[in-house]
Amino acid sequence: MPVTLYRMSIVPFIRGLETLSHILKKGSNAESTIPASKLVSARLHPDMQGLAYQIQRVSDTAKGVAVRVAGLDPVAIADTETTFEELQERITQTLEILNRVKEEDMEGKEDQEVVMKTMHGEKRFTATDYLLQYAVPNFYFHVVAVYAILRKEGVDVGKMDYLAGGRELL
Repeated sequence: MPVTLYRMSIVPFIRGLETLSHILKKGSNAESTIPASKLVSARLHPDMQGLAYQIQRVSDTAKGVAVRVAGLDPVAIADTETTFEELQERITQTLEILNRVKEEDMEGKEDQEVVMKTMHGEKRFTATDYLLQYAVPNFYFHVVAVYAILRKEGVDVGKMDYLAGGRELL
């Protein structure tokens, strides 16, 4: 089976969001010993954003691929989550968006231009380069940041929670 844009982004993004939901549940279950408000705002370092921000960026990165490459209409989700329940709802909304993407929506778009507007100006990529150089690494950076924040705060998450996300690994 060839590696397609869909298989290198949407499929692992869905799995990554399911993993994120799993480790977030472990954080929520730790509320008896660690206040939820502390976890949701916790940071790895003072110059990094907190847990809620990390989940928002995972969501936005995944939604960005669905829009910029697969051609779905943009779906705005306000960055207002302050509870585990609200963060889980954002993950659910993002999964719903990704589940609307069909593999054929991304077929033949490897060299399509993708324009990403940032506060530093426009960045232009081919769809393949956008996925490999920005979207996929950015997605995993923020997923790992959530894992690391929860672990730093004393939540019982381990490597298999990250790799398997509550599922059988193979």
